[in-house]
Amino acid sequence: MESWGWWGGAMKTIRLTPRQRQDIGERRRNAPDRRIYQRLSAVLWSDQGRTREEIADLLGVSTRQVGQWLRIFRNKGLDELGTLHYQGDPGRLGPAQVKRLKQEIAKGAFLNAEQIRTWVRDSLGVAYSTSGLKDLLRRVGASYHKVSGLFWKADVEEQRRWLRKHRRHKREAGPGTRRYFVDACHPVWGVGLLYSCWLLVGQRFHVGVGNGRKRLNILGAYCPDDHDYVDLRLTRENITGEQFVRLLEALRARHPDTTKFILYLDNARYYGKPCVKEWLAAHREFRLVPLPAYSPNLNLIERLWRFLRVKALSRWLRTFEEMQAAVAGVLDHLGDYRDELATLMVERFAILEAGPAVA
Repeated sequence: MESWGWWGGAMKTIRLTPRQRQDIGERRRNAPDRRIYQRLSAVLWSDQGRTREEIADLLGVSTRQVGQWLRIFRNKGLDELGTLHYQGDPGRLGPAQVKRLKQEIAKGAFLNAEQIRTWVRDSLGVAYSTSGLKDLLRRVGASYHKVSGLFWKADVEEQRRWLRKHRRHKREAGPGTRRYFVDACHPVWGVGLLYSCWLLVGQRFHVGVGNGRKRLNILGAYCPDDHDYVDLRLTRENITGEQFVRLLEALRARHPDTTKFILYLDNARYYGKPCVKEWLAAHREFRLVPLPAYSPNLNLIERLWRFLRVKALSRWLRTFEEMQAAVAGVLDHLGDYRDELATLMVERFAILEAGPAVA
């Protein structure tokens, strides 16, 4: 188990007034160029609580690019953010044709450039080479990146009600209250750990993979108020109600003067086991607050698990013990990553709704 904390300079966040949101939303709807649409979206989404990493993933750009846009808005204002100093040339397509192409791309139907090249030839009557088509796509503001997944079964209204409750807890928490986000993580040695890296042209770099039988079960609790982190790491046992009680006892032992613990967690079955109910009945200072179904976006510790995968599991780990050491190297030394985590582990949550792509 490990505890850590930091107090330091997080990056300035974007806070918009209602009038600014309305103005930016109107400009985005009428944006003449995809690049301006992206910039305005970055500002709006930052105000809504999305992290730079989430915004970059949605827009298919780097986190550094997102940071530059936010700095332009913060330091030079909205007009400068909406000014493109390099306009580019759409080539042989007219404005109406470019608009139609962008609308088609926004549907997410093209899996490669060759499909777009064929569509442009058949639908717009203009022939491009493959390299010429890729240049065109860059000029009109298209990029090749992953789609973003969301749990479409999530109840958006229920998520909003939960967020109101969460804000009330945060507002009313006194010095004797501690709030934790709780969840489990299950790294499997040698499975799902293949990664991308720069190699020489034609080079094949082989890494070993396992059989999926060795798994590290982690049950963690993260406090957003002082960045305290406590966990159980199990190599042979599964996570059960009894193990959850062990985590509760560890929290109580670490903070014996706390009069109220609020734990946000999902609906895993072991949280409702008889041994857990019996323990909670004897320790009234603990309160479990379930998250809405299909709502990992509301569990702050999920971001820590993603961070762990990037830092510890995106390389070849030759043995299960080496994987354990890599995990411990991150979770036992979270203070070493305080600058990165200062902007990641903040209680700003985005509610994502499934809907049609916007051109």
